Amino acid sequence: MIANQVRSINLTTLLMRPIALYWLGMAMAIAAYSPIAGQKIPSGKNSSTKTTPQWSFGSFGEKADGTLNLSQTTLSISTQNTLHCFGEADSYSFAYQKQAFPFDDCSKATITVKIKSFASGTTGIMIRSSISPSAANAHLEVSSTGDLLLMSRKTDGTATSYTRMGNLPFPIEVKLVRQGSVFTGYSKNSDGNWIKGGSVIAEVGTESLVGVYACSGSKSQIGYSEGANGQMQATFENWTYQYQETYIPPEKNWTDKTPIKPGTLLRENFDDGSLSNIPASSHNPVWNGIKLAYLPYAKAGGRYWRKTGDGLYALGDKKWADYETSVEFTFHVGNQLPEEVMIQVRNQQISAYTHLGRYYAVSLRDKNKLFFEKYESGTVTYTQSVTIPNFIDGKKHTLKIRLLDRDFDVVYDNASLIKGTDVKNPITYGSLALKFTNADVDLDNLEVIQINDLVNGSADNYLLDYFDTPLPAYLKKYGY
Repeated sequence: MIANQVRSINLTTLLMRPIALYWLGMAMAIAAYSPIAGQKIPSGKNSSTKTTPQWSFGSFGEKADGTLNLSQTTLSISTQNTLHCFGEADSYSFAYQKQAFPFDDCSKATITVKIKSFASGTTGIMIRSSISPSAANAHLEVSSTGDLLLMSRKTDGTATSYTRMGNLPFPIEVKLVRQGSVFTGYSKNSDGNWIKGGSVIAEVGTESLVGVYACSGSKSQIGYSEGANGQMQATFENWTYQYQETYIPPEKNWTDKTPIKPGTLLRENFDDGSLSNIPASSHNPVWNGIKLAYLPYAKAGGRYWRKTGDGLYALGDKKWADYETSVEFTFHVGNQLPEEVMIQVRNQQISAYTHLGRYYAVSLRDKNKLFFEKYESGTVTYTQSVTIPNFIDGKKHTLKIRLLDRDFDVVYDNASLIKGTDVKNPITYGSLALKFTNADVDLDNLEVIQINDLVNGSADNYLLDYFDTPLPAYLKKYGY
């Protein structure tokens, strides 16, 4: 139930400046679009807009009520009977702007705010697909005790999950970054540095609602008072919003003239400028988890994928058995964050239960470490690693992973560095996925080539047996 109607608030005292908007002393930066009003503005140093932006405010949930108060330096939300933003439906008060986010992973929004101490309940930054209590959303939550949680409802009507980010004294400064469908939370420490707390995925769409929210809380929370009728007030300072985009349109009437190698299961050279154009084929894969990516032009011709930030993207066939995966990559020098690129092979991910997935992972992390790991239900059950020269050097490198029955071989720049046999509950078939953490990397020429198994083909992979001996006759009767 929506208790209050949404109200649009005309901020007639808004002071307009070139390039940046100053709202009641709180700077709001503009990129290609006004982050407040949503209208296009001219580009360049002398850009300006005369349109007065609109804020909307409402309280949502059974018996919910609230008010928005503005001063010269702060925004305050008083809210009543709004329990929390958790579970499958939210009860909350929300001050927000409509914001276009048209280019998926090529669009990036950064929101920061300082939150003053409050007596009870929770508050923070929120991005939602709609005002519906069950809408998909991501929000960076601060409790009255200073606990920080990054929370998300991936799709409309589903349950809310969370990642705990820590505890800080008030006032607390927080930052929420959206890139595509990935949301990353940060908090500012006592030294003034932003500390990353984790990332979540939420499908909030291309037209989202961005703002700050407050929930009065429940009896189980510290500071809750029946005498106040479940009411609390949250006060915000120094709100900022920045928007960037890097979208380059795909090629028109594209025809890939590169010959296809025998045994090719998948090839992605990015030269068509798209990760999602159909129909899908072995040389035109459609990626899951991403629609638009930053695919710039290479000096030598063609295009490549420059991936920044976090993300997890899947492709391929879950029945792939014996195959070699190869990719070219270049890490950009200057990234100060701990960076990791992971290739998940033989991925047996159960979409409804992501924590139950099984796969092998080859990772580049810690600047000079190469890992081969086995993941089962979110736990590393096998690992090998080697030290390599610093790969964050601006140079192109090649990584290959060969999987044949239970055997694995990791080849880096044409040198076999990690190899062995998994004899304990091996993972013998599955698809492919790429995972990025704090990345700033170029990828090109991703290929998956089938390996010809001379003993039983792929049948032994599916049977989890007879890897080195021919199948018995009775099994061949059943089509193996």
